[in-house]
Amino acid sequence: MNFEDMNIEKSVLDSLNGIGFTTPTDIQTETIPIIKQGYDVIGQSKTGSGKTAAFGIPLVEKVSKNGGIQGLVLAPTRELAKQIAIEIEKFSRSKGLCVQTVYGGVSMGPQISGLRRCEIVVGTPGRIIDHMKRNTINARNVKMFILDEADRMIDMGFIEDIEEIERNIPKNRQTLLFSATMSEDLIGITRRFTRDAKRIRTKTTVSEKVLKQYYCDIDQQKKFSLLVHLINQEKPKLGIIFCNSRREVDAVSANLKDNGIDAKALHGGLTQDKRERVMDSFYKGITKMLVATDVAARGLDVKNVTHIFNYSIPRSAEDYVNRIGRTARAGESGKAISLLSREDHESFRKIMNRYDYDVSKIQAGNFKILPFKRSFSSEGRGFFRGNNFSRGNSWHGNSHGNSMHSRSSPRGNWR
Repeated sequence: MNFEDMNIEKSVLDSLNGIGFTTPTDIQTETIPIIKQGYDVIGQSKTGSGKTAAFGIPLVEKVSKNGGIQGLVLAPTRELAKQIAIEIEKFSRSKGLCVQTVYGGVSMGPQISGLRRCEIVVGTPGRIIDHMKRNTINARNVKMFILDEADRMIDMGFIEDIEEIERNIPKNRQTLLFSATMSEDLIGITRRFTRDAKRIRTKTTVSEKVLKQYYCDIDQQKKFSLLVHLINQEKPKLGIIFCNSRREVDAVSANLKDNGIDAKALHGGLTQDKRERVMDSFYKGITKMLVATDVAARGLDVKNVTHIFNYSIPRSAEDYVNRIGRTARAGESGKAISLLSREDHESFRKIMNRYDYDVSKIQAGNFKILPFKRSFSSEGRGFFRGNNFSRGNSWHGNSHGNSMHSRSSPRGNWR
């Protein structure tokens, strides 16, 4: 099936052809026809599967030029809201629709001006609430209400904001909810917000044919030196290093720079301008390594990310799924490497018990011992510090292949 087979409006189809969209993904094939029929939809699929087009294409079809705000899309982060808006603008290019992005950390003035003339609003819950309280957003004509990355919005504590927004838009609307995971809290939201919704679930994890996962046992004091060694060995085209806190992100990124690795920090403690500059540099491939928290990196759609390094292991299995989903996108190959110190094993075991992943163990190998200097964070005067030692078998990995020395999957050990 292609988009022409879906009886899509000609102006939207022209826009899709103009940007090279010809063959829909699984989630698009299964959801677009149902959304076009007017049903509420709960869609669940893996990260990088094309969820934005799955709801964005029928949204653009349903919206009329100069008809006021008819589409409202909620996203958990500013970065994701901007990405969604950019994609929807592409789909609506031939139709001439106006898409306004609304998020905090920037001036209200330009947003207020844009809200007066736009047909589609994409924003974060908090700033949408701000505009509703100021009466600067007119939601009387909303036909379609969309929650993207809904599970993350729940995790981030936006549930009350979402409920308030829902109370202030028309009840006679179509509701679409998309997520990579489905928590109990999210199930409750779907029951309250949707009517006779069609549930669509495609593959929710990245294929192990294109995503190879590894783990390495290492003492906490040796972890940073191993990270530098792996980066130098693997030579990622683009890589993301995940940490569990802002403070750890600041420490790791600062010490990587001290060791000649161009890495930039991304977390919620940065100003909006700084976050945008960091992401722009990463999108363009100027910055090769991004050190990020889960919240900051949620929903990022960056092509050519070849490596994910889990410097610390998330407590949530869903966060692990979303981390590794930043690579091996659109059929490209990728690697996810987790560095496990003693305190990481319990969380990693829970993840392995939850998902049937094939994860191979690798040996740390011999690598240079590096100091981990004190690095004051942007959120306080905390610091991290370490001394590193290592011995063992060498790892002969590279950025493309499978030539690293590894052991078989640890499934038996983790269960």
